[in-house]
Amino acid sequence: MASTKRIIQVLERLGFEPEENKSIVVSYAPINLSDKIRKLFFNNFYSFSLCKESIVMLPFSTMWADVKKEVALELPYSSILGIEVEEDGLSYRIDIKMEDEDEVISLMAQQGELSELRSSGAYSLEDWTFTNTWHKNNLKETLKALKEIGGK
Repeated sequence: MASTKRIIQVLERLGFEPEENKSIVVSYAPINLSDKIRKLFFNNFYSFSLCKESIVMLPFSTMWADVKKEVALELPYSSILGIEVEEDGLSYRIDIKMEDEDEVISLMAQQGELSELRSSGAYSLEDWTFTNTWHKNNLKETLKALKEIGGK
């Protein structure tokens, strides 16, 4: 299981300075309805962490609910033009507009209220109670910080 301590440990070993309580579980947003249906059954999830100088995504292992010791995506704050966060069904859509104005990275973060029953909860367990998840605990603060970054 990938506890907060584990996420911070991996990020620090990779040379990043993670911000406290600013990690959530995300997946790439579907591109159409067919992709949305496919992602109900086959989807890749990532730890999405705000660090001192960039946003960093670490992939989760498909065999274990642990992060791999590799960076799937790094987005330096200096290359981000704006960030929009909006509610989308039972999730939040996060659109990150990059310096290249045609490039938008679209992600989905599941809402915290049902995280114990969804993938975000399974990947972000802090302990074996199955109710204490860092995704749920960090979601509001992380989305607020993203909106502030997006408003620069």
